[in-house]
Amino acid sequence: MINLIIDGKKIAVPKASTVLNAAKKLNIDIPTLCYHEALPPDGQCRICIVEMSIEKRGRKYNWIDAACVYPVEQGLVVDTNSKRVKKQRKLIIELMLSRAPNSEILKKLALRYGAKIDRFTSIDKGESNCILCGLCVRVCNELVKTGGIGMAYRGINKKVVTPFKIASSICIGCTSCANVCPTGAIKVIEDNKKTNIKNWGVKLELQKCSNCGNPFAPVIHINELKEKTKVDTTILNRCPGCRRKLTRLIKS
Repeated sequence: MINLIIDGKKIAVPKASTVLNAAKKLNIDIPTLCYHEALPPDGQCRICIVEMSIEKRGRKYNWIDAACVYPVEQGLVVDTNSKRVKKQRKLIIELMLSRAPNSEILKKLALRYGAKIDRFTSIDKGESNCILCGLCVRVCNELVKTGGIGMAYRGINKKVVTPFKIASSICIGCTSCANVCPTGAIKVIEDNKKTNIKNWGVKLELQKCSNCGNPFAPVIHINELKEKTKVDTTILNRCPGCRRKLTRLIKS
């Protein structure tokens, strides 16, 4: 076990832990945007920066780093809300707000840290409200394994796009990208016939429940599950509500 101190509180955690993991065990709130428990930490947004210090060979070292990717060390001392951290976190929020001025989560963070919403004007060419955290791309490629979107270009031209910048033919409409997006940049519109993911130019026909007849998920998504999982087709053809009823009947 590794012993360290976070905000004056001592804690012992497994060697493979990060500073963010350790802080969570102490119920210490460190804001995150690009972090998701289902994915390995990436340290893209830097909003989770903390101040750290440690003594090695009679010398004290002090620095700021991202808590989500920094591994715990024996004797490490962490301050999650020091003056340096507050100042730098405020600047990061202000820079992000220049790209995502309508993001509710960033507005709340701005209020918390005294950041100005209109301090900077973005000249980035990316989509409005996208902070390029990369969560949507990572969940699509690493978890769903569809590869429907990716990062393109560099510098101020960097943005998330579909292959060849045309409506994706491999998107299965799972909407995982929208669910993990911290700023609400990905827009999904659903009606009784289709799921429309506006960012990717995708419109997908919805599957109707074999029991109640209500549309519940894109046909292509259900077909993908039928091919890649061992779940009974009878269950997959039903909406979540009817699946639960069927499951209860089977158990009883």
